[in-house]
Amino acid sequence: LAATERQRAELAASLAGLLQESKFEEAFSKVLSLSDLKLVTWLCKSVDARYVLKKEPRLLSPPVVLSLVQQLGFDLTRDAELKVTWLRDAIMLLDHRDAIVGAHVPGIIKQLQINLSALERNPDAYPIVQTNDFHLLLLVIKSIAE
Repeated sequence: LAATERQRAELAASLAGLLQESKFEEAFSKVLSLSDLKLVTWLCKSVDARYVLKKEPRLLSPPVVLSLVQQLGFDLTRDAELKVTWLRDAIMLLDHRDAIVGAHVPGIIKQLQINLSALERNPDAYPIVQTNDFHLLLLVIKSIAE
């Protein structure tokens, strides 16, 4: 169920507090559990992808990263640049050998490949397909899919 605007505002305030406390796992888990792409996108706009996804020790657990990839990859027609940036970095964290998420990685990668290919077929409408980040994302996906 999509959140109402009032619920969204309350959630945004709660998430802002979590982000200020550097509770990234909790913030992302909360948003991803709602399956509301607008909120996921808002959260991604609120923090630096490279910091959240490349910091050691990892700030996000494998299930959260997998859910993030799945939800960001669902609709790439809006906020494509932001989503491609997050996907590029998040996808490198997926491990098909992980005991918890490994079995789900191939299906999510396959669906993401399909969604990216749909954009590629219409480069005039989706200029993101001509960027280096997009091409890097495709290369990473192909290497994981093989």
